[in-house]
Amino acid sequence: MKECRNIESSIRDIIMGWGRGRIFFLDDFASLNDPVSVRQFLCGMVEEGFIVRLARGIYCYPRLSAGEYSSKMMLPDEETIAYALAEKENVRIIPYGDQAAARLGLSSIVVSNHKYLTDGSPRVINLSATKKIHFNHTSEVKMFAYRNETMQLLSSAIRVLGKEHFDNETVRRRVREILRDVPESEFSEDITLPPAWVGKIMTDIWNG
Repeated sequence: MKECRNIESSIRDIIMGWGRGRIFFLDDFASLNDPVSVRQFLCGMVEEGFIVRLARGIYCYPRLSAGEYSSKMMLPDEETIAYALAEKENVRIIPYGDQAAARLGLSSIVVSNHKYLTDGSPRVINLSATKKIHFNHTSEVKMFAYRNETMQLLSSAIRVLGKEHFDNETVRRRVREILRDVPESEFSEDITLPPAWVGKIMTDIWNG
């Protein structure tokens, strides 16, 4: 019993030492050498509201927003969770498809399933009945070679939206606004990475 109390106390001390806002994982407590007990104590801490379970094996020590009468837990968004998981597993990820388009303001689609390309293993993280994070493996190493994140996102968005979408002058105007923040040296280097038809759209708008 004393040993169990020591494990629980150690878990709490570790979590509090990280500070609020930290996303953490079951195997972050591997040094305690008792995964069964760790899992049980984490479940208990979720029930008491000390921590939040974001998905299977993924937890958060939430930040608190002080209101007039009570404190409200502030949970990390899907993107923060995705990048925390990628950092833990030492893999690279890239938002793609509708998600990349939405981030750039090129699509009004509300993204509930966040999708990423990764050089790691494919997997799906179930956050809720309606929200998921998809990691889809790609062997296209060029996708990870961009110097400029905006160029990377724009290339991904164009590929999913299609050429016809960028015949619209309003859309092209928005892309020009996006590209204004891209240094010329980075544009010149990154424009060699996307497929030829995507690069042509980006170049035509850049020069337009």
